[in-house]
Amino acid sequence: MKLVYTTALLFFLYTHASAQSADAILKKIRESKEDTNRVLAYIEYGQLLENQNLDSAGKYYLKAEALSQKLDYNMGKFKFRSNYTYILNLQGKFEQGLKLNRESFDIARDMKHEVNIGKSLANIATSHVYMGNFTEAIKYYQRSADQFEKLGMKEFLPRLYISIGSAFEHANLFNKSLVYKQKALQLARPMKDSLTLADILTNLGGCYFNLKRYKEGLAVYTEGLAVAQKIKSDIFVVQAYGGLCRVNRGLKKLDIAREYGEKGLDLARKTGNVFLEMECLRALMFVAEDSNQPELSAKYTREALKIAEDNEMTDHLVELYEDYATDLARENNYKGAYDYLMKYTIMNDSIQGLDIQKQLQELDTKYLTAQKEKQIVTLEKEKQTRNTLIYSLIAGLVVFILIAVLVYRNIAIRKRIAEQEVLQLQQEKQLVATNSILKGQEEERTRVARDLHDGLGGLLSGIKLTLNSVKGNVILPEESAMTFTRALTQLDGAISEMRRVAHSMMPETLVRFGLIEALNDFCEGISASGQLKVTMQDFGFENRLDSSIEIVLYRVVQELLNNVLKYAEATEAQVQLTWIGNNVSLTVEDNGKGFDVRSLETSKGAGFRNVQARVDYLNGKLDIQSTPEEGTSVLVEIVV
Repeated sequence: MKLVYTTALLFFLYTHASAQSADAILKKIRESKEDTNRVLAYIEYGQLLENQNLDSAGKYYLKAEALSQKLDYNMGKFKFRSNYTYILNLQGKFEQGLKLNRESFDIARDMKHEVNIGKSLANIATSHVYMGNFTEAIKYYQRSADQFEKLGMKEFLPRLYISIGSAFEHANLFNKSLVYKQKALQLARPMKDSLTLADILTNLGGCYFNLKRYKEGLAVYTEGLAVAQKIKSDIFVVQAYGGLCRVNRGLKKLDIAREYGEKGLDLARKTGNVFLEMECLRALMFVAEDSNQPELSAKYTREALKIAEDNEMTDHLVELYEDYATDLARENNYKGAYDYLMKYTIMNDSIQGLDIQKQLQELDTKYLTAQKEKQIVTLEKEKQTRNTLIYSLIAGLVVFILIAVLVYRNIAIRKRIAEQEVLQLQQEKQLVATNSILKGQEEERTRVARDLHDGLGGLLSGIKLTLNSVKGNVILPEESAMTFTRALTQLDGAISEMRRVAHSMMPETLVRFGLIEALNDFCEGISASGQLKVTMQDFGFENRLDSSIEIVLYRVVQELLNNVLKYAEATEAQVQLTWIGNNVSLTVEDNGKGFDVRSLETSKGAGFRNVQARVDYLNGKLDIQSTPEEGTSVLVEIVV
């Protein structure tokens, strides 16, 4: 379960009013005239109310906007948009928030206010994060960071780093997210800004949770809770409670997890924060499920589903529809379960976008291939024209033999260049076609794996639920009961086999946690079978490679180890991965019977040809060393 916080990212734009009491600010509002001072007092009081009641805070921000419009006070207009957007995001009104953030950027630019330009760029990025446009978000965050570095205002960098980390976390790049969030914490501690520290600690805890580093997550969540309680920031208190619920569940401490989840849910409802309310409900839902309380789990699911539907939280709805279908099936409401499973399927298909991306890639590949073919035809015609010209000149300029020789040599050189260009274009055409095939294979593997898991898996699970309900309601003879039970066992085996095939086609570990984790799982799986003992070593992989490179390297190792299992008669194999600078090397060795490498030139097998094609796709080098009865060593080197 991925956890990405969708709470308070818009912190660049205001100074909290904690230095003054609520009574003092209200007195300032009552005693001031309808001027800019009252606008600022409205903003200040709204900030004070944010951690207590979002609706009340929003009312004072709207008062500030109305008076700013009346006075044509640009700074008031900017402050309204910057602060009110924060409330809109917490209420799930992302489009409105993005619109106001863009307006605040225009106002800051017209005022030529360099600091506010940087702040509004960061807030535009945050709106893109909420809307799932992570590439755009990171672009705007980088522009904001450049602006503040240019101004020498490093105090804003911790919040920017935590926001960039959150954007990477949304895109499932958890290790890269961790780097940015740890950097933010390192910069924030000396600043002694408790609000920023609470924000960073609770966000960092979510990152550790996603990486399943529960003990580290427990430590930072506990510290974040202490800081948030000290400054009385309800939002970060709720965020810490929800995080402590999750990490304690990960540590199998269900009673403690439930206590924190219920505290967070109660406080989230008091503050009107629908995102954190839903997160706490989902955390409690999993705790109830682990505690074997299906009715309570279903109750939490229904409440979370209502919030997600009311606020059009598409990403959460996909997961909640599937969860609720399972809950209804437990209650023997199979029609309702089917309806929600269909909602899940329709929405899941609508947000994937993989088919559209595949179509665009295929069209682009076809276009590039057509362009290369046209160039080849043109160059061939030019080649024929040059040849004709050569023979005509030789026949007509016999008298001027010296000049003819020089002209011939010149044209011959051009001819060789043209032939080289034709050869190069043909090679490029072949490379484009090979790349297209490899991309298509991986995309088809991904699609088939998803269809197996989501389609066939859901159908088989539904059949199992139905058969279980029939088993409990029908009295069968002993022999029939044994047959029925054996059928259920075979159905369990079919579900397990389906999941194994789906995992083999596109391992979830590879997508979520990267190449090293996926290869460790794959090697351990082979070793566990008893056919071959495989050891795995890696060096220098603190960060993840590009996903396309990781997939290709995984397939290369998969193909090589399958060859070892089929042909080598080996007892041990070793996989080594090294990343130094821009160079990545992969070595697969075995102690098998080996073979004559020259036989690969005439071999009809597809194994090593597939490996060579994938290495060529990465513009890498492949070296195969093998001697009969002395084992085999395969080295792949690429530049990233």
